[in-house]
Amino acid sequence: SRWKNFCVSDSFEPGSTIKPFTIAAAYEEGKTTRNSTYFCDGYEVVGGFTIRCHDVSGHGTITTKQALAYSCNDALMRIGFDLGAKKLVEYQRRFGFGAKTGIDLPSETRGLVYDSNMGASSLATNSFGQNINVNMVQMAAAFSSLVNGGNYYQPHIVKRIEKSTGEVVKTIEPNLVRQTVTSETSQLLRTYLRAGVDEGLARKSGVAGYAIGGK
Repeated sequence: SRWKNFCVSDSFEPGSTIKPFTIAAAYEEGKTTRNSTYFCDGYEVVGGFTIRCHDVSGHGTITTKQALAYSCNDALMRIGFDLGAKKLVEYQRRFGFGAKTGIDLPSETRGLVYDSNMGASSLATNSFGQNINVNMVQMAAAFSSLVNGGNYYQPHIVKRIEKSTGEVVKTIEPNLVRQTVTSETSQLLRTYLRAGVDEGLARKSGVAGYAIGGK
């Protein structure tokens, strides 16, 4: 227990913080656009289950940008269905979910990512962050790639190792692992995440004098 660090050792359901990744995947695959609209009546019946939006009265007709800003489960389910289980899982893994990041800390968990054989109800809930499990470092690394142009860097703690005299023994250089999304999709998601703070449910995260994006 002394070596356990909940940021890497424990996993959790990310919930709505997974929504930007589902939307980014849909943009990459041409399954949604800036002009796409979705109708939210507060719920979807999928596989015999009634899966509700957090706004049970419904958001009405909204754009993809508004779906993220308002955190609409109903719209995300529709986007997830259009994307399909195979592509959803492919992008979840591309963003590093379901695999160890390789951070220089012990006892890292892989989390839990479904395979592409998941049923319709699991696809619906995975699209907005339920059932999938991630650790905090996975989420931080994935979000960084989402907003920095699509560059996924291996997260690390140690920047350099020095002797007591100050002589540098080793420097840990940034390790670019892969490209997760295009720079165009990354730029678009930055504007969407900022809209979530400026006009959506994350307004309390705003800081005067700063352009803040968040989910």
